[in-house]
Amino acid sequence: MNLLRPESEKRRTGEYIMIASIFIVCTIIELTTPTFGYSTAPNNHTLATLSEDSLTLERCIEIALKNSDEIAIAEGNVTKANINLKDAKSGFLPEFHLSGGYNLNDIYDRLEWNENHYSLSISASITPFTSGRTFINVAKSRAALSSAKEGYHLTEITLILDIIRKYYNLLEASELLKLKKESLAQKRKHLEFAKVQFDLGLVPKSDILKAEVDVANAEVDSLQSGGDLKLAHAELNNVMGISLDNPTKIKPVEFIKEEPPNFDNCLNEALETRSELIQQKASLSIKKNNLRLAQIDRLPTFTITGSYNVYADKFAFAGLPINQANWNENTDWRVGIELSFPIFDGGVKGRAIQVAKIDLNEDNLNYADLEKEINLEVKLAYLNLVTAFKKIDLTEKQVESTEESYNAALGRYKTGVAPITEVIDAGVALSNSKINHTKAIYGYLLSKASLEKTMGQLPY
Repeated sequence: MNLLRPESEKRRTGEYIMIASIFIVCTIIELTTPTFGYSTAPNNHTLATLSEDSLTLERCIEIALKNSDEIAIAEGNVTKANINLKDAKSGFLPEFHLSGGYNLNDIYDRLEWNENHYSLSISASITPFTSGRTFINVAKSRAALSSAKEGYHLTEITLILDIIRKYYNLLEASELLKLKKESLAQKRKHLEFAKVQFDLGLVPKSDILKAEVDVANAEVDSLQSGGDLKLAHAELNNVMGISLDNPTKIKPVEFIKEEPPNFDNCLNEALETRSELIQQKASLSIKKNNLRLAQIDRLPTFTITGSYNVYADKFAFAGLPINQANWNENTDWRVGIELSFPIFDGGVKGRAIQVAKIDLNEDNLNYADLEKEINLEVKLAYLNLVTAFKKIDLTEKQVESTEESYNAALGRYKTGVAPITEVIDAGVALSNSKINHTKAIYGYLLSKASLEKTMGQLPY
């Protein structure tokens, strides 16, 4: 043993060994880290700024996705599932350990820097086979990651549909307020005309009173529509994650009327792409693997382990040169083969298999029920779209008919043939038909988006 070796050279050798060990570990981590499309950085979801004069539906969706806590949580779930998959894969890799220490005892009780006090070792171990447990755990983690991704997709679709609903509600409320104001202006003209007719002695005082009541009712309706518009503004701002009082301005959407698609095609696409079904399939995969693990625990278990240890303190601090003889003397290795036979455990493993089978059967039943629910959802959404499609034509004809009736009633009133009540009733019918037509248009747009959501598509 070369006790006269310089201390600096001894320390340098120890540093080389430590650096080499750290480099090996970092290289393995880098090579075994799978790439992933979602960001692993914490989601700050800073509130988006609204610098635009008016927002499109697409821009509102972008703001909502950026500010949504639900989206941030879903991203976190995906990241955690990805981490769990990495942990499961690490079962195939060796483990490296670097350990060291400094000891005092009743024999060597003085603070000295020599091999009697300190220790340093590097060890590597691996368990390449455990009767398939590692493979099963990786399969479970992959299924869990798939479920988390679909959970993110489902959260995204749900949020987008909510934005579309609030956006259309705001557009509809704005259109309805315009119609109410038009109706109010119309009724005020009726009142003015009734006063002129009364001054000329052509109509009784009751016509003025009836027109005044009609104006008052129209003012109440207009006031209510104004309140509905403010509420629609607040609801859209809320789902976008911005201040409720923000004076959000939005742009109208292009209305394109399309024939409803084929129902069977809609249903088939839903059964193939719905995130809930894909999540349920992933759950089934996890339950099947849980059953396999429970069955393996009851069977004889075959395990292979290996380890290699280097007592590096002799080289790093005691001054031993690294050569074949010293390396062999200060290293050791071990390979172990173990075969374990479960003999008696009080029936615990058998009951675990029973529980795993019950869980698997429950998931199969849940999958069948989910298919039925999706079938019903698609059917209802499809029927709503067909109904909304037909309403557009019917309400459009209704507007034409009531407008013609109103003009005729107004003409008869001007000539003294019809009473004021006929004009009022015709005006109410015209206003209601315009409102119904507006609601039919936005009902159709929303029904179309809802059907796309039930089919597992992004509704925009």
